[in-house]
Amino acid sequence: MTEKIDQTFLKEKRMRELKKRRRIQLSIVLGLLLIVVAILLYMYTPISIVKSVNVEGNHYVATDKIKKDLKINNETRVYSYDSDEAERRIVKHPLIKQVDINKGLFNTLQVNITEHKVVGIMTVKGNDVPVIENGRILKNFEETLPNEAPYLKGFKRTEKQKLVEALEKMDRTTRTQISEIVYEPKKNQPHLIRLYMRDGIEVLGNTKTIARKLKYYPSMSHALEKDESGQLKQSGYIDLSVGATFIPYGSDANGDDESASSQQVVNKTELEDEAKNELQKALNKIKEHEQDKN
Repeated sequence: MTEKIDQTFLKEKRMRELKKRRRIQLSIVLGLLLIVVAILLYMYTPISIVKSVNVEGNHYVATDKIKKDLKINNETRVYSYDSDEAERRIVKHPLIKQVDINKGLFNTLQVNITEHKVVGIMTVKGNDVPVIENGRILKNFEETLPNEAPYLKGFKRTEKQKLVEALEKMDRTTRTQISEIVYEPKKNQPHLIRLYMRDGIEVLGNTKTIARKLKYYPSMSHALEKDESGQLKQSGYIDLSVGATFIPYGSDANGDDESASSQQVVNKTELEDEAKNELQKALNKIKEHEQDKN
């Protein structure tokens, strides 16, 4: 009797184990089938067709231009898209330094652009062309020029490179405040340059020191007393070529190349005097910085 019960128990146990194995096998088969169906749906339905392209990091090169070079159409699928080849195409643009294309999980592409810095614009054979941070002049550039880069005039090879290095060290905000830079060397000042700022103020500088001195320019410009039209009430220019001084026009008409001292700032009214004091504070920051370096 006991033996009969044991056989029945073992038989029921084997049946339970068999059902369990079959359930596991069925689950595996169904899981694999679902994976295959999902892959087929992804590959052959619109879900894998590129629907969204996000381009970031470009300031000079138009987004439409970059998207055109991606060569994406209504049938382009994310999984089969050759992003490496697209990166090679886009990086051929003279203003683009690096490209990274990342594929999204479904139907998106993320394009990250690293551009060269356009530090200036020069005229070559009658054409205005950009100068990038390594000093290279893009002579065959035919697209729209960046409107924030300063025009560089009168610079030869060696002095141009010194200026480019100075401009590259400036942050973009400082660089965009400059409208034009003219090379004006003198016998005892071979690195002298004149900067025409976008707010109408002139700055005299030196290619060797202008990068670190010009970062104080916003404070200097704000301190100068101006009329309602934005013009200086006391006409003059800021001299950063040797020290840090405001020079009224006509005060150096005697031909002396050296800058007037900072004590020669002309005061005509109490408001101008207050403005000059604020300017002097900004100029003193430069002088203190120079002393700390020495």
